Amino acid sequence: MTQSVVAFTGISGVGKTTFLRTLAKSLPFQHLTGGSLIVAGREAASEQRDGMRHQDLDENQRLLIEGFAVARDPEADHIFMDGHVVIDDGQSLTKLACDVFRALDVAMIVHLEAEPIQIATNRSHDASRSRPSYDVETLEQHQDISRQHAKCIAKELEIGFHIVTHNDVDYLVNQLRRSA
Repeated sequence: MTQSVVAFTGISGVGKTTFLRTLAKSLPFQHLTGGSLIVAGREAASEQRDGMRHQDLDENQRLLIEGFAVARDPEADHIFMDGHVVIDDGQSLTKLACDVFRALDVAMIVHLEAEPIQIATNRSHDASRSRPSYDVETLEQHQDISRQHAKCIAKELEIGFHIVTHNDVDYLVNQLRRSA
């Protein structure tokens, strides 16, 4: 079996980690987060993770790629790279370059989505993170921009693209088994 790297994307607060915890009950995989790899590369404290979006984006992406190469488990059939395709610095959204995903050898992009009201609720209840506060309409726009950019990256890389919700764990397991 060839190792499959999946870029698991979605806006902050959509519930990527929660989804992946549920997925892990049905499918073994290595779970890496972009933020954690960047924090490790910067040798910063984990509580500084959310502040990374305000630092040099090119440097963050270099650290992400280097950290991924070190952390990648060659024995894992699937690696889920939990991260973003757009970075929200509180002022604007910056789209990540396709080259980052190419360097990670991503075989599939999965974009997790939820109702914007649910994302707003998730964000307001997560005191462990420091994220900008937005109204529901802005979160909906951010989700749309993230989806479209994820789709563009997948198209440019000529890889699979899937949109999932928290109800689609079985669907994703089947997609991964088909692509193996």
